Amino acid sequence: MTDKLFGGHYPLLKRALHACALRQEAIAHNLANVNTPGYRRVDVSFEEFLRAAQPSSLRTTHPRHFALSPSPARSSSVQPDTNAPMRADGNTVDIDYEMAQLAENTIRFQALSQMVSGRYQSLKLVITGGGR
Repeated sequence: MTDKLFGGHYPLLKRALHACALRQEAIAHNLANVNTPGYRRVDVSFEEFLRAAQPSSLRTTHPRHFALSPSPARSSSVQPDTNAPMRADGNTVDIDYEMAQLAENTIRFQALSQMVSGRYQSLKLVITGGGR
């Protein structure tokens, strides 16, 4: 229902917000383990998450076929970062980098939240008749 009201953008916005929430959890986990020897930082690739969320080229050819949608389990994985430099204790978390990622993710989440809020405000305006 909401997909039609938002012109098809709602599922993408919803997945983008979910990706931000997953990345927030990963960053918090990294910061909590900044002093844990041998800990490998984890990350959620926002771009890969959204790419997996976009509709594929598959389509239904009959009205009774199941609708195709990306698998949340496949697209919501948190992966260890194998490119991060390792300290002497084996830990790969850089607190400055994590704080920068946290700030970037917060800005992205706020922008997406404002987009969703704006769409709901537009619907509210239409439903109430524009204040008449």
